[in-house]
Amino acid sequence: MTDTIKEENFSSGLAHYKKGNIDKAAICFEKAYKSDKEDPLTMSYYGLCIALRWGKVGLGQELCTKAIKKDYSQSIFYLNLSKIYMATGNKKGALSILHKGLRFNPKSRELSSALTEAGARKPQFIPFLGRTNFLNRYLGIFFRKTIPGFLRTKPPLRSKDKEQGNKDTEKNAA
Repeated sequence: MTDTIKEENFSSGLAHYKKGNIDKAAICFEKAYKSDKEDPLTMSYYGLCIALRWGKVGLGQELCTKAIKKDYSQSIFYLNLSKIYMATGNKKGALSILHKGLRFNPKSRELSSALTEAGARKPQFIPFLGRTNFLNRYLGIFFRKTIPGFLRTKPPLRSKDKEQGNKDTEKNAA
């Protein structure tokens, strides 16, 4: 019976959150969290709401971090923690969290779009020059538009990969 109440509170909290009503969402997530303090999804959303609405940033970050530690493969946990960092003005921390989430879930569209929205920049073309240097800007624009894969290098093959590649070519030749 308590599971259904928790699920109802969580789903209504999620609906309120998506509508932009963080007050009601925080109350619903709080009820769901109090009925099951070990559920990482509830923990993450509750942490996000209390940080955004009630200003309890430390507790919100702690809850989101605990959720990530419980299940590191869920991209929404990284997304929620990055939203807390962005709300407090810590863009560098938010970008770091999003990059970390992409390491564990590289195909996550939510994390990729959040990274783009946060303003993640591509590396400078010439690292020792400033980002605003005309040479750096125009060479970067030129090479990224004309030859997109020019600067990307593939990692060297390991010995196992070389052996696998040789076996594959032998099979194809036969």
